[in-house]
Amino acid sequence: MSAPTATPIPTGFELRTPVAWVDFPVSDEASENRLGEQARGQALTGGFTADQAGRFAEQVRRSIRQARRSGAVHAAGVFEMYENGPLTATVVVAVVTPPANGDILGALTAVAQPNRADGTWRRVTTAAIPRIGTVGRVYGIQNVVQDGVTIRCAVMHTVVPMPGSADVVVVTGSSPNLAEAEEIFELFGAITETLTFTWDDDQPELAAPTEPTDATDA
Repeated sequence: MSAPTATPIPTGFELRTPVAWVDFPVSDEASENRLGEQARGQALTGGFTADQAGRFAEQVRRSIRQARRSGAVHAAGVFEMYENGPLTATVVVAVVTPPANGDILGALTAVAQPNRADGTWRRVTTAAIPRIGTVGRVYGIQNVVQDGVTIRCAVMHTVVPMPGSADVVVVTGSSPNLAEAEEIFELFGAITETLTFTWDDDQPELAAPTEPTDATDA
């Protein structure tokens, strides 16, 4: 009887985002300023004051900077102006090695946390991704630290087992638009459902960075 064939480790993945979203390089520091200035121009065109536009642009820069520093392998975001204000949201994909106890959700956040007096909360659940199967998910309203600044955000972490590997892929969506949190969670869920793995013999296998990163800040 022949030995079972080992499951190959993916060399890449595909994740589809809406048309208005922008993919930004996670290894290119210049993308912070480029997209920050783009966001500032959009805010000014949308009728924001120079001070409001500046704060919006800095928020965009922090999101991009945090994606780079978190060891992300992919990041995308949307920075759009509407009549009632800006919409800012990011999705970051990282490859993570689970802790020794295997509780990656627990490592990402305090999963058993109920509603707190300060208005933050988290829920743990599962989700189904076509062509992948059941995955773990934790979502809620969290205080996220980005570049030393604390921002309250709607955050969703989805933990996806990687074929042939002990590592997992973590897809994290984050947005400070709390008034639209339910719609934001639906959007993050819809984006995550498009995730598929790819295999290319000419590309290296996906792997977690050799230096540990903090997935909770993504």
